[in-house]
Amino acid sequence: MATSKERDKEHPKGHLAMKTPPIVSQQEWEAARQQLLVKEKALTRSRDALAAERRRMPWLAVEKKYEFVGPEGKRACSICSTAAVS
Repeated sequence: MATSKERDKEHPKGHLAMKTPPIVSQQEWEAARQQLLVKEKALTRSRDALAAERRRMPWLAVEKKYEFVGPEGKRACSICSTAAVS
């Protein structure tokens, strides 16, 4: 790994060795943005489809008895024996 002195020799102060995207016209930027937007929308549709598939997963019956402590003290979960968990 290079020391800070070695890095300073390779890249003097004020000269960052950073790869940046090119500067383009408004029209070129709009075209690139539209291409990216198509990919972003496809990703959103794919993520939404996956979430819908997850919601359609079968449920598993809750067999454990749960008790909850609230303002009125301990209460048993009245739906736990018949409830399902996704």
